[in-house]
Amino acid sequence: MPATPLSFLLLLGDFVVKQSLRRRFHLFYPAILSLAGAILVLSFGGWHWPGMLAAALLFGAGLLASRHSASLQPETAESIEHYLASRQDFGEKVVSVWSAHIESSRTQMEDAISALAQRFSGIVDKLEQAVRASGAATESVEDSGSGLVAVFANSERELGSVLALLESTASSKAMMINKIQGLQHFIKKLQQMATDVASIAAQTNLLALNAAIEAARAGETGRGFAVVASEVRMLSNRSAETGRHISQQVSLINDAIVATCQASEASMRDEARSMQTSGQLIGTVLSDFRGVTDALVQSSNLLKEESIGIKSEVSDALVQLQFQDRVSQIMSHVKQNMERLPDFLRQNQGEFAQDQALRELDSRALLAELESTYAMAEERALHAGAKVKPKAKAAAAQDDEITFF
Repeated sequence: MPATPLSFLLLLGDFVVKQSLRRRFHLFYPAILSLAGAILVLSFGGWHWPGMLAAALLFGAGLLASRHSASLQPETAESIEHYLASRQDFGEKVVSVWSAHIESSRTQMEDAISALAQRFSGIVDKLEQAVRASGAATESVEDSGSGLVAVFANSERELGSVLALLESTASSKAMMINKIQGLQHFIKKLQQMATDVASIAAQTNLLALNAAIEAARAGETGRGFAVVASEVRMLSNRSAETGRHISQQVSLINDAIVATCQASEASMRDEARSMQTSGQLIGTVLSDFRGVTDALVQSSNLLKEESIGIKSEVSDALVQLQFQDRVSQIMSHVKQNMERLPDFLRQNQGEFAQDQALRELDSRALLAELESTYAMAEERALHAGAKVKPKAKAAAAQDDEITFF
């Protein structure tokens, strides 16, 4: 008789242990503890009805406690499953919006920088044409065969012949007047060149103003570009001032030519009476004309140098615009990694559904995927936690090392 209840308790205990190992062990803690207590009660209390009744009550209470824990388990699992599902939905919705904004910003920036680069390329081409035109004008002034200096030398020789040979004074002065009047053609060209320089300066100033506005909108990111835009605007103002100076010099030349023609005509009408005075006046005019010619040559050289400087500055600005490629790469890498977050959360939810065990989110795998996409040293430095400060001057010094990916 004593062996029968003990055998029953041992068989029942074996069943409880197998169930606890087969399912979730923590649900059977109360039953196992009550079974151990019942065995101890029977071992020390003997196989009497009071001891057996106490053992049965103790074991029954443990079974009821285990059953109550098991009844609460589906509700807890459902609550956890609902939490994981809401977290998954949160990740998918938020990441999709983040990704869309990043892609939109990257696309807008890429389009704007490309358009700006094209406009700067057009400015470089126009400046190249201006430099060639300025060089041609300078060569035409300094040309020993047909330039303005040559015209001045020929006029001087002709006037010397007039003063030496009084009998050919009229014809020589007529020739001088014709040649001086022929200079009006060059004056028109110079005036047109001054107008072109003023137009280019105005367009460059407007473009620099627009670039400064765009840089102000970009905030801290556009501060370096705002400096470049300010320099371009200053150079355009200097070019406009040079154009105005050329226009003033051309007006002086025109006035000098008119005065020379008037003086020559007056000397022809009154040659006999004022030959000596006319010779002195011609010498004075030639001296003034030489000074104007020298000033014109200097102005042409200055315009050429300034145009070359502006072209160099714009070319440097084009090189600086290559930052867009680096920013686009970084934003693309972050966008792709953010789009992996819903899959990462879905995997964590699937692991819980498989074994009903909550696991912490491990960011190392996601960060490792992001790190594998890096192509620049600054990305790796930021990933490692280092502080990277952009330096415009350092970037400009390494222009030749910039590579488009």
